[in-house]
Amino acid sequence: MRSRAEQFVRPPTLTATVAEHIKEAIFRGSLPPGAPLHEVDLSKSLGVSRGTVREALRHLQDETLVEIHPHQGASVTRLSPRKAREIYTLRAQLEPYAVRLAMGRSAYTRGDLDELDALVRRLGELERSGDPEHRSDLFEIITADMEFHRVMCGRSEHEMLMGMLRSLQSQTRIFILNTILYHSDLELDEPTHRAILTAIQSGDPEHAEAVVRKHIVDAGTSLVTHMEAHAVAGREEVVGGRVQGG
Repeated sequence: MRSRAEQFVRPPTLTATVAEHIKEAIFRGSLPPGAPLHEVDLSKSLGVSRGTVREALRHLQDETLVEIHPHQGASVTRLSPRKAREIYTLRAQLEPYAVRLAMGRSAYTRGDLDELDALVRRLGELERSGDPEHRSDLFEIITADMEFHRVMCGRSEHEMLMGMLRSLQSQTRIFILNTILYHSDLELDEPTHRAILTAIQSGDPEHAEAVVRKHIVDAGTSLVTHMEAHAVAGREEVVGGRVQGG
């Protein structure tokens, strides 16, 4: 017999499944910034109705991953240095606050710390063995990076805050992917995440807050600087140098 909790778990709707499929294509770079999202093509390739695709695109618009223009259709959200700056300045305020909330309640469990440690080690392994110019390797690196930030902030148990951070972190994935793909040298990010974990383990909320903020500010500054320096014909392309993950 199923538990009460299991009885209330509902399978994802078709719209949610389609939205996740499109989102993963965006995260993997198969649908780059500015790419048109034609309802007819998507409905045929996914085997669903245009109405389902339209609703899925609206969900992704709410997450700011998709732009919908009246009489023009939908497209993957375009990148710009200004948008990157806004995303990182918001994250630099919200993520340290989430960590402070969690530490103020002594909410990090041994399991949380072990998971963060495993993600740091995973980042190091991927960054040392992967090829940042290879989409699948870069996708795995960014996934581990964002999962670290999700776990780190998740213990804040602040639903509205986490909703905002999910959107910001989703957009961050697109910026990192589409920036690093245009240069050949990915800066190892394991040490900065290790420093964050060490700060959390120290039990000092102010110190941890400062370390998290510095990491995000530095990552944002690196990303925006490269986007501004290598903008080509209206599209931000990074062709050399080092970009820090975040």
